[in-house]
Amino acid sequence: MFGSLFGKSVLAFVYRCSGAVVTFAFGICFARMMSIEEYGALVSLMTFGLIASTIGLAGQQLRVLREVPVFAARKDYAAIGSIVAERVHVVCLGSISATMIALLIFVAADGRGGIFGRWEHSASLLLILPLALIEMQSSLGRTLGSVNMALLPKDVLWRLIIILLGGALFAVYGHPLQAADVLVIATGVLVLLIAMQQVHLQHLTEGHRLLTTAVMRSRERISDVLSTSAPFWVTSVATVSFGAIDIVIVSVIVGPESGGYYYAANRLALLLDFFLATFCVPAAPLIARLFDEGRRTEITRVMSGATLAAFAAVLGGVVAFALVGKIALMAFGPHFVRAHGVLMVLSIGMWVSTYFGVGSIALNMTGHERAAMNIMVITSVLGIVAMVGATWLFGIWGTAVIIAIVWVANRAWMAAHIYAAEGIDITATTMLLTIARRAIRMAA
Repeated sequence: MFGSLFGKSVLAFVYRCSGAVVTFAFGICFARMMSIEEYGALVSLMTFGLIASTIGLAGQQLRVLREVPVFAARKDYAAIGSIVAERVHVVCLGSISATMIALLIFVAADGRGGIFGRWEHSASLLLILPLALIEMQSSLGRTLGSVNMALLPKDVLWRLIIILLGGALFAVYGHPLQAADVLVIATGVLVLLIAMQQVHLQHLTEGHRLLTTAVMRSRERISDVLSTSAPFWVTSVATVSFGAIDIVIVSVIVGPESGGYYYAANRLALLLDFFLATFCVPAAPLIARLFDEGRRTEITRVMSGATLAAFAAVLGGVVAFALVGKIALMAFGPHFVRAHGVLMVLSIGMWVSTYFGVGSIALNMTGHERAAMNIMVITSVLGIVAMVGATWLFGIWGTAVIIAIVWVANRAWMAAHIYAAEGIDITATTMLLTIARRAIRMAA
């Protein structure tokens, strides 16, 4: 079991690295193929679409991760199909509703300037439903043990194909790209990837067509689904919103140009998080199954070891950014070197927060989704309020400091809660103590 987990973690790490390279290339390529204003608008609108799609998901991707693993182990695809039917039904209705609500923002901002004041930018609304559906496919792939389906399409292929098509458009017309054009390309690529993944999904489930028949088969009342999904929904929305809304806040308060600089520093700093994030891809279903079997000690051993390894790796990343961070930022353009200080603030915050592990996954996979919701809501709301004030007063420096503080506070609180409630240590502490005891015994 743990050998399989290690193998899948390595594969997930490879895909995350590939995704990081593609994301980096995405930022560099479009920074050079667009004006800084259009580039800032593009990354802000894509972030806006991601947040809206997360709202439309209504937490169903987390419910799939929590509910399906036990049936996947038995290969009970009929039961999986029943679960997925309810989840996808809610996702479709939720995403359409989120799109309509987001449209009202463009209506209200029409003619007032900013990223929402131009109608062509409403092309970002096309992303909402496809992003939600591909996230559902990814979660289902994780529960079925397919790292390929979980990460390859949305983390690697999506941006890679956008780069290729955007580069071809730039080469043909020879003038800077517009954000709206890239958004349309991004939507078309998503639709193509969703269709391709359906073939792979049908292969994994031995011919069962889970997503294509889901909406027609759903019989559960939407009100009942939303009631039981509320903690997962709020947690996922708060996680993605707080993880992405900083870019939108900077673009709105300081301007698209500063949004572009901040985005470059933010994307580089977030590369440090994929050490833990890759482990969580195959580990989340395993944690749910181990918890249901009462094997808490094994959860501690697996989580603490992974956290310590990630903590050491992120420290190396922080040192690398301190030494060559300016060179990395200059890849976006010569002016982006101004964001090096912001990059270091975010990197140090990420390193400290890594010590406390990934509490959101641990809480949601062990029946403590309401605790995860409460912690995420409190830290996110307070963080956003503080971020608005800090950005208004200090620009992107203020944004970076608040983000770093909230990262640490959020993960520390979650780690403390699951330890108090279940005796499960997801921080690096247990593994550090184990290593120290072994060293002392060997020295003696």
